[in-house]
Amino acid sequence: MTITQTKCDPRALRVAEDLHRKLQPELTILFGSRARGDYEDGRSDIDIIVVLESLLPPEARGELESAVRAQAEAIYGEYVPVQLWWQTTDEFNRMRRTVNHVTVYALREGIIMSQDPENSRLDLENDEEDYSHEWSLTEERLRHAERHLTAFNVLIDAGMHDSMIGQHAQGDMEHALKALISACVERYPHVHDIDQLIDRARRVDRSFRFTPSIAGEIYNQYVGVEEYGPTQNPISHLEDYRNRVGSDVAIILERVREIGQSRGR
Repeated sequence: MTITQTKCDPRALRVAEDLHRKLQPELTILFGSRARGDYEDGRSDIDIIVVLESLLPPEARGELESAVRAQAEAIYGEYVPVQLWWQTTDEFNRMRRTVNHVTVYALREGIIMSQDPENSRLDLENDEEDYSHEWSLTEERLRHAERHLTAFNVLIDAGMHDSMIGQHAQGDMEHALKALISACVERYPHVHDIDQLIDRARRVDRSFRFTPSIAGEIYNQYVGVEEYGPTQNPISHLEDYRNRVGSDVAIILERVREIGQSRGR
């Protein structure tokens, strides 16, 4: 059974359907911008969840991922990032009710392919009730933010191109803000837009009166950028940008930790 959406990217759907046909997993879900139809060629990746009764060995998964990426490049005529998310049926059934887990977003917006029309082993109902919260997901966002910040500083010291520096600055802010929203046991929007994330964070955490020292539009221009061409408003051309990014992220992460401490984390 395939549930399709008219606005999806048909090329990405072909990649997912071919994978589903060859591997025959319990479930395959194409999700993200390629499924929603708001993708941008040259910027958006292809996100696919693959659900199996038990996972393939790492070597087999690696080979399959390489084959899927090669097929996507052949279909598009250029390199397109492909992200496969592997889950067991048990993980899928647990994570689909975990607030801010990728599975929740995939079920809400994705294109679902199933080998079992009855879905006897999978719970596909996407109710709006009874969502749980796993602090480990908040901690994962924290770790991502910290890694981006480290890379941001390393790239500056190495004199690397603005595009690389900007991508890590954007990723740093995005993960920090999503960690804050998640810490409040709230859903964050499945977007990369820094202004939207700040607005959401302010609404779920009334004590978070944060105004970034660098405009969200500066960060947003680096989302999905692969090439290292000129940027309209380079972040690295801003005065004291290194300390401004670091200070803004530190404020957000400090608030996340405060919330964690208040909950005994």
